[in-house]
Amino acid sequence: MLQVIGIGPGRPEWLPPAISELVKSCEILIGGSRALKLFPDFTGRQYSLSGDLASSVELIRKALQEEKIVGVLVSGDPGFFSFLPRLKREFPEERIDVYPGISSLQFAFARAGLPWQEATFASVHGRELSILPQMITRPTAVLTGGENTPQKIAQFYLDRGYNPLISLGNALAYPEEFWATMDAEHLAQEKTLLKNAIVILYPAQKRDTGIDSQQGTTDDSHQLSKQTIIHDNRRPTEHKTGARLGIPDEEFLRGKVPMTKAEIRVQVLAKAQISQDDRVVDIGAGTGSISIEAAGLASEGVVYAIEHNPEAQALILANRQRFGISNLQLIPGAAPDVFGELPPVDVCIIGGSNGRLSEILNTVPLIEGGRIVITAVTIETVAQGLKLLTDYNYQDIDTISIQAVRWKAVQTLHMAQALNPIFIISARKGETS
Repeated sequence: MLQVIGIGPGRPEWLPPAISELVKSCEILIGGSRALKLFPDFTGRQYSLSGDLASSVELIRKALQEEKIVGVLVSGDPGFFSFLPRLKREFPEERIDVYPGISSLQFAFARAGLPWQEATFASVHGRELSILPQMITRPTAVLTGGENTPQKIAQFYLDRGYNPLISLGNALAYPEEFWATMDAEHLAQEKTLLKNAIVILYPAQKRDTGIDSQQGTTDDSHQLSKQTIIHDNRRPTEHKTGARLGIPDEEFLRGKVPMTKAEIRVQVLAKAQISQDDRVVDIGAGTGSISIEAAGLASEGVVYAIEHNPEAQALILANRQRFGISNLQLIPGAAPDVFGELPPVDVCIIGGSNGRLSEILNTVPLIEGGRIVITAVTIETVAQGLKLLTDYNYQDIDTISIQAVRWKAVQTLHMAQALNPIFIISARKGETS
């Protein structure tokens, strides 16, 4: 049995007694060296994890082969951008019990004195900054890491003509904790080394704080009141993605990868009802044609293109560059295996499921009321999709079939050029039981 145990910020005073008792029941304890030091009285065997994920997985695999109770210690909360999705993929047959910890997200919002139930979440640790929303319309918490420092996030928005207020926390709960609130201009110049920090980006709105809207900080250390939000009077520059609805097929780089034709693409996106700040996942993205047009509709949101074919992955990146799209992120791999890399999404478009439609519909992180659109070319897939949507309590299920005909000029005549018929199923995510 595998127990995934959240240790919160990694300080003994923040460990709940229940976690300490749980660790005592483990026969093998695995974690980073700092995590293991939290339990000096543990009498079982201990193994220290390295920074290499593949080696860590093999260490856990060997421990499980002994049929012992294995505890894996993870910082923060196991369910928030943590090791849990990888463990579930690697050990699908193993019983995995998960025990929560206090995440850096909770700490940061507590330091800011703000509720976080309506916030947007993202991680740029090992990911491109393009996944960030183009404009901040609600509080947005971002986990940083590697080359993507808080300073680079600040510069990302400055380059787009925005100067949002940003709170940032580093080493939260530790004696060396750094917590500050400043605008992006000041943060971009901040010299403090901030490794693996969390930042909170605020919408550009004015609160009755008594602070002049042109004032960037209250003192030389950039410290502001936790609940202060400064209004930025500058008009943001227009950010054109170059995307538009119904892009002609010949404008896309295609290679030998199947592509949704323009006439069908328009209908799929009409059914998706994408809003300006939506988060969209395109499963089986192919050349990225739907992803690119969706990114144009979700100009202040983000589109995640999931694709397992290496040739298609290269085409998605090439087409993203070709059309100047900045809010499209490629997630290499197959669904639902890579769902752990997704935040909650507002729209899910499924163009290919590789025979795993049931798993996808059951586990996709679609918000309640979120829209889902499935394209199919066979009646069998339609029948399966309709049954699964009903079984999984999707609502407002609708099905249409389309066959577009192009009329190609041949000398002085126009001849019919029929495209393959396609089914489009759309629905909304119902309440979870």
